[in-house]
Order: sequence, then C-alpha cells, then structure tokens
Amino acid sequence: MRLHGACIMTLAAASVATAAFGAEPGATRYGKFELQWRLRAEAVDDAALARDSNATTLRTRVAWSSPARAGWQAAIELDDVRALDRDAYFSTVDGPPDRPVIADPVGTNLNRAVLEYKRRDFDLALGRQRLTLDDQRFVGNVGWRQNEQTYDGAALRWRPLAKTELTLAWIGNVNRIYGPDAGTQAAYWHGDSWLLHGKRDLGKAGTLAAFCYALDFEDSPANSSATLGFAWRGKAAAGGGWSLPWAVSFASQRDHGRNPVDYSARYRLLELGLAHGPVTLKLGQELLGGDASRAGHRLLTPLATLHAFQGWADKFLVTPPQGVDDRYATLEAEWHGLKAAASYHDYGAEALARDYGHEWNASLSRRFAKRFELLGKYADYSASGFGADTRKAWLMLTATF
Repeated sequence: MRLHGACIMTLAAASVATAAFGAEPGATRYGKFELQWRLRAEAVDDAALARDSNATTLRTRVAWSSPARAGWQAAIELDDVRALDRDAYFSTVDGPPDRPVIADPVGTNLNRAVLEYKRRDFDLALGRQRLTLDDQRFVGNVGWRQNEQTYDGAALRWRPLAKTELTLAWIGNVNRIYGPDAGTQAAYWHGDSWLLHGKRDLGKAGTLAAFCYALDFEDSPANSSATLGFAWRGKAAAGGGWSLPWAVSFASQRDHGRNPVDYSARYRLLELGLAHGPVTLKLGQELLGGDASRAGHRLLTPLATLHAFQGWADKFLVTPPQGVDDRYATLEAEWHGLKAAASYHDYGAEALARDYGHEWNASLSRRFAKRFELLGKYADYSASGFGADTRKAWLMLTATF
C-alpha cells in the first residue's frame, strides 16, 4: 500500500500557492462568499481484492449566502470533485471493480440550495440543506467523503424554553455521497421521511436528547425504518483539573413504510472517559443488534456519518446479520495546536459468541495560518471472523477562503 507520490507533491505546491491569498471568508454587502479546496490522497489495501486503490482527489467548494433581510436568508453551495487517475481506484461509478471502493466519484453537485427564516425562538429552512443530529449516529452529513450527504426538504427548529430545542424535519430526497451520477450505489434516495428530535441542556447534568426517526425510501425500501431512542452526554468535574466525560444512548428500531421485512433491533452506547487538560481517555461499548436466523433482522443506519463509528477502515458500514459489538478505547491529546488521536476496537457479533476482528486507528492534524488544515490518518483492521485484513491511509490538506 502506498500514498500516491504525486499527491504529496501537490499538497506541498497547494500550500505555497494558496498562501498568496490573504483575505479570510467574510460578509460583504453582497453577502458572504466562501471558497474551499480539499486535496486528499487515500490508499486502501484490502486482502480480499487483487489490487490496491490509490485515489488523489480535489474537492472545490464554492458557497454564497445572501445578506439577511427581515429574518430571511438564502444560501447556495456547489461542490466539484476531480481525480488525478480515475482508473487507480473504484469510486462505485468509475474505475475497475477489482480495486477497493473509495467512494469519491468525480462530478459537480449542487450541495446546498436553501432558504432560511430565522427568529429569536425558531428557525425554518426550506430546500437542499445540511442536517446533523446528536453525534450523527442516525442522521448526519457524511462530511468525511468528498461529496457530502445533504437533504431536500424542510426543517423547523423551535426553542420554546431556554436551553431547549425541538427539531422537526421532513425529507423528500437524500442527496447521497455517491452522486451526482449513479453507479453501483444510488446517487439519490427519494421518499417520505420524518425526523423529530428534542434536546435539553441540563447544566452540570449534561445534555439529554430524545428522538424519533421515521424513514421511508422509494429507492431503497429495505432501509426504511422507525427508530425511537434517547442520548445523554456530559462531563462531570472530578477535582484537581480532572473530569469524567460520559455518553449513554439507547434506541429501539422496527420496520416502517415500504420495508418488506417485519423486524425489530436494538442499539446501545455506553462510554466513560477521564480527562485532564488537553488529554482525554475514553472506554466504550457500542452495540448494534442483529439476528442471523432471520433475514433482514438487523439495525439500519442509512443516514449516519458511518466513518465516525466502528473504526476508520469502514468494515461495518452495513450492520452484519449477527449484529456488531464494538468495545473500544480512544486517546486524544492536543499540544500547541497539534491534535493527535489513537483508538483500538475489538469487534464481535451481538447475537452470537463470535469474534470479528480488531482494529487500530491513528490521526494527526494541525491548523495553520488560520485558513489551512493538514491531516494524516491511518487504519489497520485485522480480520478473524468477518471480512478481510484491510489497511487505509490518508493525507489531506484543506484551504478555506
């Protein structure tokens, strides 16, 4: 496995070239303009496939938001993704299928086109928009991929009381990461989905959220589901500069709408940490239910930002038939603007006493000159009962103006 040498040279060149721009993104009387370049090299070695994948991609994002007028504001955002060598990886649209998937197909996409109305106690958004709820375990924007996931619909956020927010959203179409052209994966999911989410800031007792997501997709009926649950997160002071961050979440899911399978599944997250200054250690368990004896009986998370969960090797983007039990440890630290993270995952089946494998992750990032961020990441999955050994590496430079 190798990072494409040309990308490393391009990263250095881009850093020098973009340093010539001096202005930060900001508002003018014509609105706010933003230009972003995100250049990334991604290498994947999957033992199940004959050849590796090496993708060097550049995302150009152009965004504009209008001046606010009587509470109304419009925003438009265009994304364009280009690749140095489209035959060096399988994007689900282009490239040879005997290489591992790197889900960054080339193309130009209308990422956002939204009209918003904002008042002191509520916001209304109409059109193609970004939606992220809680930790994005069930609803997210998949911001890691070059083509972001956004939603066509309407979202109302109401703040009836201090420290309380209720969100009600309707989704008529999911603008997925595999667009704008369909390949082995659909670029869009049309349907009739509703999201209801409420959260309350409890002060020292953390933040409590409750949610109900009713998803119904015409183009993917097997991913239609209804999920009801809650999440509780916070950080308790322990004295001497120490603190104890925690996260607890439970959810129950069943079939909904066009789903042809009558099923139910559960979700559970338990996490406890120890933090001091810029260093945080977390231990946790995340469980996604499954039942291999009955087809289709497993937890569905079709709108999640999946890369953020169960390791960066992305071996569990779809819940296995036996479910998955992820027991993990994460260490995070920051020093003079340099952010580092490392984690270990031990995977097994939720429904059976079966070992899937384990995984190591590591990342290092730094922001500089206010407008640039350089990131390196690595993932190493060792299979013992699920999938094949997989290694992934990334080098990414982001410049925002």
